[in-house]
This record gives sequence, structure tokens and C-alpha cells, in this order.
Amino acid sequence: MKNISLITFTLFYITMGFSQENYKLGPNSYEYNNIPKGTVTKYTWKSNIYANTIRDYYVYIPAQYNDSQAAALMIFQDGHAYVNKDGDFRVPTVFDNLISQGKMPITIGLFINPGHNMSAPPAENPFRVSNRSIEYDDVSDTYARFLIEEMIPELKKQYNISDDPEMRAICGLSSGGICAFSAAWFHPEQFHKVLSHIGSFTDIKGGHNYPPMIRKNDKKDIKIFLQDGSNDLNNQFGNWWLANLQMEAALKYKDYNYKFVPGTGEHNGKHGGAILPESLTWLWGDVVAKRIESGVYAYPEYKGDITIMSGETPHFSNMEFKVVNINNASEKIHLQNIKQEQILIIQEGEVEVSINNQTKTLGTNSVAFLMPGDKGFIKCLSPNATYYTMIYTAKKPMNMERGKKDGGSFILDFNNIEFKPHDKGGIRNYFHRSTAMCEYYEMHVTSLNPGIKSHEPHTHYATEIIIMIDGKTEMEIGNAVYQAKKGDVYFLPSNVPHAIKNIGNQQCMYFAFQWN
Repeated sequence: MKNISLITFTLFYITMGFSQENYKLGPNSYEYNNIPKGTVTKYTWKSNIYANTIRDYYVYIPAQYNDSQAAALMIFQDGHAYVNKDGDFRVPTVFDNLISQGKMPITIGLFINPGHNMSAPPAENPFRVSNRSIEYDDVSDTYARFLIEEMIPELKKQYNISDDPEMRAICGLSSGGICAFSAAWFHPEQFHKVLSHIGSFTDIKGGHNYPPMIRKNDKKDIKIFLQDGSNDLNNQFGNWWLANLQMEAALKYKDYNYKFVPGTGEHNGKHGGAILPESLTWLWGDVVAKRIESGVYAYPEYKGDITIMSGETPHFSNMEFKVVNINNASEKIHLQNIKQEQILIIQEGEVEVSINNQTKTLGTNSVAFLMPGDKGFIKCLSPNATYYTMIYTAKKPMNMERGKKDGGSFILDFNNIEFKPHDKGGIRNYFHRSTAMCEYYEMHVTSLNPGIKSHEPHTHYATEIIIMIDGKTEMEIGNAVYQAKKGDVYFLPSNVPHAIKNIGNQQCMYFAFQWN
């Protein structure tokens, strides 16, 4: 087995850094100044279960951790590869971003290297230590017991960690991938979530038996994410790509909660690292609050009232954003809500808006805002008119005094908003204030020249909506890219990296509306 281990370690090591496709890290794998940063501390451990071995391990503690509340736990095998902030995975940075975005629970990361025999000469690198295959490729519960009996209790001496298996995940690459699956397979009462990158479900130590074992045994309460590439290893121990396809087929046959993301990469971490934010978002999606998702929401092609998005946001317990069409000049739509705030943005046509007996005639791109309890109406003056409206309830207690002090309800006519040109286009500043529901409330309209990017991906605590007034744009939101045209709406939750670019031939215009 020593020769087998040496061969598999060598094959893994020499292919690191090469890939068939050019997989690149997305914005969620980079650091941002305003995102709370966790801490990483390195330790050393001498095991009893794996006698005469020593290993390094690292502990990540998120900035949001508070020992009054039990944290989730995620364990990474080959911890040095995952904890490296300049490597393929950059897990501490991805954790910082996803935790701040609410896409993961507050999660402690435990990054463990395989053990090395203390009597043996030092290893060239952590992938070449003496105990890696012994611990990782073994189809048994020994490694899981090592975690359950040694590592987790050691961690719990200092930190409050949940005992709920749904709040525990385990991850690894190559032999570490099958190791992660084995831990959950033999102890689903401890580990509910598995993330396997280029997993070695091959005949190194019987790992090729997992697909039939999955088919023949009762379904276990585990959730599995698999990643592999079609140019993965093919040697005397098996074909890694085919082995992962067999795993997928078995999981599908048994109706497991799983996801398999295939690629064309080789036996390295490039593809797995590139999709890590999305992998973790899916893996933890069953234990975080369901919120309105980031992305682009298309403007309806037909005339009529339609809700574009609704639900919880980082700062609102409930929010409804909709398009309303009015074409009856005799009809007044009354505006009043005791417990919610409301903002209206005129998309098309001419209307009359009245709030607290202040009445104005408004055209396209004008705005009206109602504090809780204030009264008003909107009435169509043109053959038809359309407006966006957002009605919401904040998670924090309402502060009427703050909202009144900063101006209360208001009506803004687009024609009275000053345009200030700059080298990328120009800006119209609508308001920058607080309200009864929001400590920060800001809106402006940007004009962006063709081919211009507003800025490189950045983040902010405020949630933001971008409403396209004219032109065509492309926006990076997290690791995804979306396109929008006139009328479409981008939604950007708190702390999600984003950047917008004008991809049309003429200057574009859009509302940028932020709050927290």
C-alpha cells in the first residue's frame, strides 16, 4: 500500500496547476475592504486513533461568531489547500463573503492536514505525508471517529458548535473527497452535508464499491455535492471521471439530495475553486433564510399590474416590488399604509400625485415617497401610465421621529433634478437621507457612456436596486453575469460584489436605489 500511496500522491501532485479549461475565480473569491474578516489560527495535533502521527490544522472563526449561539461547522481535508488565501479555493475569503451575504450560516472552518508518521523523515509537502491514503482512501468509519472523538471535542473546548448534523458539512479533494463522503456515509448523525472535489471513488482501497453500496443500502440523510472533470485521472486504479459518473447515477437512482457539476478539467482544484461559492450556497441553502435572490428581473411584456419580486431581503422582513399600469383618468389609486413605507417611480406617462395635500404633476423618472401613516393618491393624466412601486416593512423597529426629522414624505420631479456630467457620463442625485424604516436611503440616476464599466466589482452593506431607464447593460453580480434592457430591474442584496457596464452603442441611463 505504501507504493500505491506514493503513485496516487505523485499523480495528484504533478497535475496540480493544469486544467483543460481556463477556469477562473469569480468576484466572490476576492477580498473587499468593507466585508467583515474572520481569523485563521494554525495548530498541531498528535492523534491517538492514528498512533504516532502528527499533523497541522487550521481554525477559521468568522467575524460574526458569538459564543452565545451555536455555530455551524465545516471540515476540510487537505486543509492546507483549502485555507490558502492565494490558492485555488481561498475558503476563508469565500466564507467571509457568503456569511456576510446571508448565503451561509455563521460557520467555523476546521482545515485538517493528513497525518505524518513521527518516525519518518519530513514530507516534501502535505500531499506527500505518510498517512494520507491510510486515512483518506479507507472505506471505513475510522477517520470519522478521529473527527468525532478527537478533533471536534478539541474544537468545542473553546467554541460553541452545533450538534445538529444539518449544521455540519465536510469537504475534500481527490482522496480527501472520498474521505468526506465516507465520514457522512458511516456517520450521517454527525455530518449531513458533503462536498467532494475530483473525488477518488476508484479502486485504491475499495472506493469503487460505493456506487453499488449506495444502490443496495437504505437511503441515508446526507446531502452531496460532486464536482469532476472529463480529463481527470485514468490509471490502474480506475477512471476518476467514470467513477464520479457512477456515483451520480447511484445517487440519482436512490433519490438522494445531490448535485453534480461536470467540467472538462484535469485532476486539480481549478474548476472546484471557481464554482466554490455556488457550491457552498447550494450546500447550505436549506439552513439559511429564504430571501429574494440576486439577479435581473425582466420588465413584463404586457401592460398590467405584476409583482416583479417579493419576499424577505437583508433589511426588510417583507418587500414587494411591482409594476402598476393605470389608464383611467377618473380613477384615483389611494396611497396609505400605517405599518409600511412606499416609494413610487414613474416609468412611463404623466400622472398626478398627491401626498398630504401636496399635489404635483409628474412625468417619467419622477419619484414619490410615503412615510407610514401618510395619505395620498396617484391619478393618470395621459392615455396610460406605468409606475414601479416598492412597499416594505423593515426588520428593525420603525422610527417615525427620525423619518420626519429627515424630511418625511416627498415628491420629486425629474425635471427639477440637476444633471452633473463627469468623465463616464453623468449623475442626477435624488435624495440621501433616512426614513422611519431605513437608517440609510439613497437614490440617483446614472448616465453611462458606451463601453464604460461603472467600476470594478465592489460591495456595500446597503441593498440596491438598479432600474434600467434606457439602453442595454451587463452586470456582474457575485459570480454570475446578467444583461438587462429598458424596464428591467437588477436586485443586489447586501454585500454581494457587483459591477455594471454599458454594452450598447449609446449612453444608457438607470436608477440606482440603495437602503439599509
